[in-house]
Amino acid sequence: MSVVSINGAPNDQSPGSSTEANLDIQYVIGMTNGVHVNEFITSGFATLVPEYDHPSLHGSNESCLDPLRYLLRLTNEELHSMISVSYGEDEQTVPKSYARQTCFMIAQLGASGTSVIVASADKGVGTACMKNDDSNITHFPPQFPVACPWVASVGGVRYIDPEQAVYFSSGCFFDLWPRPSYQQEAVEDFLQTQLGDRQKGLFDPHGRASPDMSAQSVRYIIGDAGHIIWEDGTSCAAPTFAGIIGLLNAARTSSKFPPFEVLNPWLYSVGKKGLRDIVHGGSTRCNGHFRFEGSLNGSPIVPYASWNATPAWYQ
Repeated sequence: MSVVSINGAPNDQSPGSSTEANLDIQYVIGMTNGVHVNEFITSGFATLVPEYDHPSLHGSNESCLDPLRYLLRLTNEELHSMISVSYGEDEQTVPKSYARQTCFMIAQLGASGTSVIVASADKGVGTACMKNDDSNITHFPPQFPVACPWVASVGGVRYIDPEQAVYFSSGCFFDLWPRPSYQQEAVEDFLQTQLGDRQKGLFDPHGRASPDMSAQSVRYIIGDAGHIIWEDGTSCAAPTFAGIIGLLNAARTSSKFPPFEVLNPWLYSVGKKGLRDIVHGGSTRCNGHFRFEGSLNGSPIVPYASWNATPAWYQ
């Protein structure tokens, strides 16, 4: 493992606020079994457009552009084949121009042979569930940067045989990006045969859907600040899935094949054959009554899920 500081960001080793980073790096390394891992450290904040959940936290969104600029300056030989991200915010709090620039830069990474994997978030279908354009319209607020069509978004499941979508796993349709062609069949089937008119008007059915796949997301054990603790969240699922992709990339390159690039076209065609169809459970939040539910044939909101189920966790 190596640690890379971007633009002089401090490598903070104090015991406070370290849980998220510890979780991510411990499970990426644990899953990749000898594949070299870089931890990228960045600092700074980006503009936040206020919303009901965050009415006054101006300038407190995650900074996406600095790390992306750094990565795009690397040569193809220096770039890693997979990047895992477990941070994000509501899409409507990100200025549209900033969001588009971020997504286009992620697309450039994909074209260079780097797969970007992002946790879908832990807000279910939303928390405040209100648009921030003064219309006061009830709305399922999608997340960012999982909105980008060029990232693979990872939701969460729990239990074993059958696995079940966990209530906090964010499922959404994005306002900024239209549905990509690779999702067309899966999303249309979900909308027409499973969802129908339920939740009509609360989301844009023509937008990109998330998550793209799911993995186990509860009862992860990590070491943090000298203690052993349990953690839940799609922040558990994303690095776990990323570790699997890292192993697949290592196997591909050792056999003289190129690594994966943008994962989603492969996931929705060939990759889904190695995943289970999640038909139980669903994402909730808002007033507790709204939800997206699992369905046959891999609905995009509660999609196919994981290779890495471990029955011992629930014994």
